[in-house]
Amino acid sequence: MIFIDLKNNIVSLPNLTRKFMIRFKDIRTADKDLIQRFTIWNERQNCDLSFANLISWRFLYNTQFAIVDDYLVFRFYAGHHLAYMMPIPKPKQQEDGSFKVEPCDECSLKVIDAMRDDSLSMGHPFLMMGVCNYMVDIIEGKFPDRFVFEPDRDRSDYIYEREKLIHLSGKKLQSKRNHINKFKSLYPGYEYKELTKEFIPQCIELERQWRKISKDDADTEDLDEGLSEELRSMTRAFNRWEELDLRGGTIWVDGKLVAFTFGCPINHNTFDVCVEKADVNYEGSFTIINQEFVKHLPEHYYYINREEDMGDEGLRRAKLSYRPDILLEKNVVKEKHPLALFTNPSRVKEETMQLWRKVFKDPESFVQLYFSRVYRDEYNVIIQLENRVVAALQTLPYTMLWKEQEINTVYISGVSVDEEYRKQDIGSNLMRQAHFAAFHQRKAVFATLIPAEEWLYGWYAKQGYAKVMTCTPPPARIRKMDYEVFDALQREKECILLQDVDRYTVIQEDLRLTEDRNEPARQPIPAMLRVINAEAALDIYARLHPEKMERIRVKSDDDIPDNNAYYIIDHGAVKQTDEPDAGARIFTIAELAQFLFDGVKAEMWLMLN
Repeated sequence: MIFIDLKNNIVSLPNLTRKFMIRFKDIRTADKDLIQRFTIWNERQNCDLSFANLISWRFLYNTQFAIVDDYLVFRFYAGHHLAYMMPIPKPKQQEDGSFKVEPCDECSLKVIDAMRDDSLSMGHPFLMMGVCNYMVDIIEGKFPDRFVFEPDRDRSDYIYEREKLIHLSGKKLQSKRNHINKFKSLYPGYEYKELTKEFIPQCIELERQWRKISKDDADTEDLDEGLSEELRSMTRAFNRWEELDLRGGTIWVDGKLVAFTFGCPINHNTFDVCVEKADVNYEGSFTIINQEFVKHLPEHYYYINREEDMGDEGLRRAKLSYRPDILLEKNVVKEKHPLALFTNPSRVKEETMQLWRKVFKDPESFVQLYFSRVYRDEYNVIIQLENRVVAALQTLPYTMLWKEQEINTVYISGVSVDEEYRKQDIGSNLMRQAHFAAFHQRKAVFATLIPAEEWLYGWYAKQGYAKVMTCTPPPARIRKMDYEVFDALQREKECILLQDVDRYTVIQEDLRLTEDRNEPARQPIPAMLRVINAEAALDIYARLHPEKMERIRVKSDDDIPDNNAYYIIDHGAVKQTDEPDAGARIFTIAELAQFLFDGVKAEMWLMLN
């Protein structure tokens, strides 16, 4: 049997005859001790394993974790592609009380196979990132001729011996010593202070000044994507300063903050410097904060990881100028051979049809109509186990018309899970995929649906949906109504999902096929809506209510962490921020839908369910 500890996401793998999905959990601040049981006494020095990075960048990567056979497994999104880290073995206690990872435990066939199956089940070819060079031979030895290893130079970590950064000895670091001496001569009364929570407001203000001077950006509205992400990550770390147990340092001149830095341990001997900012008007400020901070770190941190350069040439020169002792090269790992699982869309479509028939038991005439006229490969979201489709749904594109504003929306259709594979969280994983795809690929603002059964209203509520729409009865004489007449009627509504002419033709064909046994519904049916893009949704709300001033915090959206932020609505405009606001109204993603559509008559007509 499979042993699963749901509380801690611990899975034990026997010799399996049936594939299953790993039960991943969204990583949270409260998971720090559990995660660090694996990382602190490990020898891996990747900055990706710094707990501060895992938490502060979760909004971008949607990072989750599970423990499988005493291995820590991370799953995340790199762009739009699902990816995994190399599994991390749990260190074993030695006779002297210390902990150590045995070389034979560095790689597990069963765990990597389980990760691969999980990736395939989520509709993605298997991809591992951040795999260090020494692991390449280990993987190749256990999986001969199975993977391709591609070096990823932009993500190499720069690691330095602590003593080098403190003393800056040798001819090659003479320029660094000159910067230190110049700073000390210009500002002999400078002070180094530990960065504590009380200094965070000054740090945020200094970061604003650094951004304005160094990047010529006046405010966060003008930030490029990379800077905006960096600012959000830093603010998330500041918001969790004590919970993450971060260490930081500051430099002060005449009572003014001129530099700060902070980070957290990667393992027992390697410390990760996550952020370093300085006022460039103070010559040598970057060099002095680097030296002073390392000098004040506990001595058991023998190595300092100053993270990657991400391909930025200026940053690369700066990091190389300190002469790293280790350039920790990383690789992207992919499977060599094309996977039939992803190269046969006709098979996937046929299996999706079979699943539809099995779950919904619709007349064959409707199934053929739907899959010939409505279904598209690009709309289909699936989970495959044992090389077949065991769960599927379609994300059908719709335009919502809301007081003359046209809004990208998806309608979730045909949510189905094979009965043999239920109670494995497959339905939730399927919805997560759909929401993530709607956000990143479809640029949708909302997702809508009509639950097939009464009990499903509660299940969809757990996925972030709220009862804020109604599927209303169609107009009289709908069977003989021209599209132009129908379109005029639907556009009179305050808020509605628009049926275009092609879909209206399909609806008329469905009505014709069922004319002898079904009449169009004459009673309203509660429908549901989920906010996919909180910032875009609030922007629409702000434009519809230019008189409004609101401060809002969205929290606990596990499917789309990018939504979890603070929002300021001010006379027709909205701004997203991570800066805490104690006076903000707090909403879950479902409560946000209720707020947005309060008092709004939001409708849909003639949905093909």
